[in-house]
Amino acid sequence: MRLPSPARLFWISVVAMAVLLVAGRALVEAPWLQVTLEILFVSVAVLALLVLSARVLRWLLWRVGRRLAFSYFLIGVLPIPMVLLLGGIALYLLSGYFLGHEYRSALADLRADLRRTAEATLDGISAHGTTSLDSGDDVALALYSNGRRVAGSREAPELWPAWVEAGDGGEGSPAVPFWALPDRSLTVAASAGGGSRGVLAFHRGPVEAELSRRSSVWVTLLDASDRESMSAVQVQLGTARYALANVGAGTDRAARDAFLGIAEDELSWSRRPLFWWGEVAGPVHSLADGSEIAPSLTASLNSNFSSMRRQFFSSSAELNAAVWASLIAVTGLVSSIYLIAVLMALFMILSLSRAVNRLSRATETVRAGDFSHRIPVRRKDQIGELQRSFNEMTGDLESLIDTAAQKELLEKELEIARDLQESLLPTQVPTSERVEFSTLFEPSAAIGGDYFDILRIDDDRLAVVIADVSGHGLPTGLRMAMLKAALTILVEEKKPPSEILRRLSTMIRAEQRQRFFVTATIAVVDFRSDRLEITNAGHPPTYLLRDGEVEEVLLAGSPLGALDENYQQRTLDLLTGDVVVWLSDGLIEAADEHDEPFGYDATAAALAGPAATAEQVRDRLLAAIGRHCGEVPPEDDRTLVAMRYFPGAGAGSGAGSGTASTPRNE
Repeated sequence: MRLPSPARLFWISVVAMAVLLVAGRALVEAPWLQVTLEILFVSVAVLALLVLSARVLRWLLWRVGRRLAFSYFLIGVLPIPMVLLLGGIALYLLSGYFLGHEYRSALADLRADLRRTAEATLDGISAHGTTSLDSGDDVALALYSNGRRVAGSREAPELWPAWVEAGDGGEGSPAVPFWALPDRSLTVAASAGGGSRGVLAFHRGPVEAELSRRSSVWVTLLDASDRESMSAVQVQLGTARYALANVGAGTDRAARDAFLGIAEDELSWSRRPLFWWGEVAGPVHSLADGSEIAPSLTASLNSNFSSMRRQFFSSSAELNAAVWASLIAVTGLVSSIYLIAVLMALFMILSLSRAVNRLSRATETVRAGDFSHRIPVRRKDQIGELQRSFNEMTGDLESLIDTAAQKELLEKELEIARDLQESLLPTQVPTSERVEFSTLFEPSAAIGGDYFDILRIDDDRLAVVIADVSGHGLPTGLRMAMLKAALTILVEEKKPPSEILRRLSTMIRAEQRQRFFVTATIAVVDFRSDRLEITNAGHPPTYLLRDGEVEEVLLAGSPLGALDENYQQRTLDLLTGDVVVWLSDGLIEAADEHDEPFGYDATAAALAGPAATAEQVRDRLLAAIGRHCGEVPPEDDRTLVAMRYFPGAGAGSGAGSGTASTPRNE
């Protein structure tokens, strides 16, 4: 079963978690648990968005062409919309600041005028002793004596409103800009005096209109707790709501348009109310008892471009300082963003050029013949992929060159070892009119483990030796050379075959570095007695071909190097035309394409038949094995010695007399 990739598992987990969170929010009823699920859902969505953005950005910037295009975009294209956008934002923020400044100034002026009116009225009453409270249509007055109202507006409190004086912000108490009359309408109030006599002055009529007239900004006062009046863009801080772009549900649009000078058929954009701002006006208290009615009040401020143009060119030092400070801040922000974009582009361009230079230098180094040079790879883009490919290419080239050099050296060593092994085989087979030989030596590797030899013991005796050393390669060839040297010495000393095999076994067991075994057969041909004495040490059987019939001479025996030294012997009488065949297991176990071995029975059947020469017997066996194996290459060494015997007149006509047939060695 094939598992999904990590990226696919991540997206499956994100989708599953999102579904679970949405389902959980729909099923649970506890508010705190719903809020927790919402936070988790938003966190998962943000994480998924970040991962997706990173993958998209990596895909976009993977190619060098896209990376360069993105660099040019950062340097030449991005600053233009950024400057326009930030300029617009700065203009809007400055406009909002101007609107707020004009609103606050108008409110302060109105409160100051009311305070001066109250003080002037109190001074007039104290100087003339009258109780006349006539101050105009837009200001209402109330006279208090000994803490009680004695004259003036009935909308004023019955008792002296000491909370109005406290609401002016004195002695660390917060200022209360607006007060609510009994009919819930808003007003601005100020007081003078206190104690035995005092005057309360408050604005009569819509205070929004008065503030609009004084500030040249259309002012709409909105109760933050009244959601019906907050009909547009809102910002909530705790329990308070603030409108940043709001006309208000109860705003008289016709009055606003008339105030801003917008005619019904006016098409000029300069007179349209393009600028909206919100100003927190503070809490609202009851004028009757000073209790808090609304914790917050929002002043929605509207203006047009014509009015803002006049504000920009105002002679107010405060406004000029604010303008310059804002412009400097916006300029610094724009410059910082552009500087960051330029630095990013320069970094990308320099990194690309540095990477290309590294590739160029590395190419020159490889061209000079140093294939060990590698480029440090830290990038995860197309350049990084190219650098990794370069390192892999140089690594492959270095490996190929090292392999070729090692192969060449090994071939030379194998050629020397092959020549050495061939020199160990008999170059001139002892022949006479009594015997002829035909041999085969075919190693499966460069150096084989098989060995055969034909040694002269004396004038009347020959020793035919065939052996198979375990393993292949150069160590096996060296062991075969050691075996050849020891065997030659022992044969020259005319030791019996069983004694020769025991000494060879002792020598092999003395090898401490690596144990190996050798199977061998020593056959001694005695021309005086026409006999063949065979001694076997774990080697495949010897085959005697007489009158077309094959006899398998199977002798038990332990291989050389084993602890058991049991070597069986058998003596055969040789007749005219007898053919004796010794071979290694590489011929008997030769397998076909179905891994079926040739086998002992097939070997005996292939050897059977008339035989005019030893070479004919050899070729007949090899042809049968070739038909069985087909195109399958040999997996083991193949060695064969075939001997045809011709008895003489008696002693004295041994191996060294007369003419002999020429044997074939392969």
